[in-house]
Amino acid sequence: MEARDQATWCDQCQAPELWPANVASVNLYLSVDTQWRYAGMDGARTGLDYAGVRALMSLRAIPATDRPALFADLQTLEEAQLRIDYERHQREQAKKPARK
Repeated sequence: MEARDQATWCDQCQAPELWPANVASVNLYLSVDTQWRYAGMDGARTGLDYAGVRALMSLRAIPATDRPALFADLQTLEEAQLRIDYERHQREQAKKPARK
């Protein structure tokens, strides 16, 4: 996925700029939202179910030649989401009072 030094595309909004070249990757990421795997007592995300991702790409008739690049982008987004989840969990744990 391509990135830019600029955090946002305008001064008035907080949304990051989405380049046209990344639209297909972001759309794929959004469409596989039901494919997350969860584990543990707190139901933490552990990653995407790649078999489900593969099935969705097939159902959407994404050309086989486009799939490797889209999958690589998807893994980048997956990793970022897992990092965000972990950091959020750490902040929540820090707010909890210590058990005696």
